[in-house]
Amino acid sequence: MNKLFYQTVATSNEYEIPKIKWSRFIGNIFHITNKEEADRYIHDIQQKYPDASHHCFAYRYDVQIQNDIFWNIIYTDKYHKLSDAGEPTNTAGKPIMSMIEKHELHNVLVVVTRYFGGTLLGVGWLIQAYGEAAKKVIEKSKFQEAEITKLLEFSYPFDLLQAVRNILNKYNAKIIEEKYDKDIEMKIAINHGYYSDFSKDIFENSKWKVKI
Repeated sequence: MNKLFYQTVATSNEYEIPKIKWSRFIGNIFHITNKEEADRYIHDIQQKYPDASHHCFAYRYDVQIQNDIFWNIIYTDKYHKLSDAGEPTNTAGKPIMSMIEKHELHNVLVVVTRYFGGTLLGVGWLIQAYGEAAKKVIEKSKFQEAEITKLLEFSYPFDLLQAVRNILNKYNAKIIEEKYDKDIEMKIAINHGYYSDFSKDIFENSKWKVKI
């Protein structure tokens, strides 16, 4: 029973790489947890640099846990998106995402803004430039670990209140919502690494009276 964590950025950050054939490339990175946050940050960058030629980006969020054939843990993300924002296909969004994946970051958005310098770069130079801008803003940022949690809803009789509370405390579960009706209905967030042991524990100690 081990807690599971993912790596993300601690704070937003901006970094501009040296000009490439007079074009400017400015990288920005943000921690996100949903599409609305990503859209808002992208809009903010567009407003900050309204005269830029392109605002290319990549993001992914909602960390998922899977196992390979050897039962090694694999971290994936339920949602992801990338955009070339008018640049040739796969020359911007894809290299940005590649840097996010290389650094094993989750719940993160990287936007690379380009000011066209008057000279066409070609596919190879564009891939290198957008990848380098993403790489540098990531490397210049501070990282943090965050828990991978799983939401769980269940109900149980009132006479199990103390027993359930004890188990919740044992696994450091966070109560999201609690309703009192015929039974007690509860919504909790628990570390994904605790989920199997928690489920077994709460069923056995309630003599299977807990309903999920």
